[in-house]
Amino acid sequence: MRAARAELGWLAAALALIILLARYTPLDHALTGLFYDPVTQRFPLKDQALWAVVMHTGLKYLSLALWFALLLWWISLRRQPARQPLRRAIGFTLLVAPLASLIVSSLRAISPHSCPWDLSVFGGSAEYFRFFDAVPLNPGPGRCAPSGHVASGFVWFAGYFALRDIDRQTARYVLAFTLVLGALTGLTQLARGAHFLSHVLLTAWICFAVAWACD
Repeated sequence: MRAARAELGWLAAALALIILLARYTPLDHALTGLFYDPVTQRFPLKDQALWAVVMHTGLKYLSLALWFALLLWWISLRRQPARQPLRRAIGFTLLVAPLASLIVSSLRAISPHSCPWDLSVFGGSAEYFRFFDAVPLNPGPGRCAPSGHVASGFVWFAGYFALRDIDRQTARYVLAFTLVLGALTGLTQLARGAHFLSHVLLTAWICFAVAWACD
């Protein structure tokens, strides 16, 4: 119980840090600006095949393929009594990963914040506003925070929590894989002008928090 309270404290601190970063630092705009061309008023990498097809669509389908591979593995273990702890861990991951994705998508669907490429400061027409600011008259299409695509990387925090009490070494490998895949999907969306850093970090936090709460 003491460990759970400590982890809850760290989760609260991490969320506060993300909000502070988004509200009181220029980091979001500074990082996004690295990928924006003010002359053409567009993000040059937005529709480039490497970023739009390989890094965006490809990584999403890689994550989906991994889920189905785990499902087949889970089914194959049903008659192996000695491996039931592993089967339960896989089952946990199969349930919690899509749950985290669903929560991210649901929050994104009601978000008034628009993507960078929709904002007037990055060639669009919508007004920019920070977290917890009043919504302006022209907020744009919204539905951009947290990042839905980045969830395809960070949902695998579920695997870390599923394994950390039965195989700590493998759990660390899963954690490293999740961080790398999440970083790649996050970089992809930053480079394409689809999201700010705070959107990416918020998705990571939600996926981690959902997995932690389910565990």
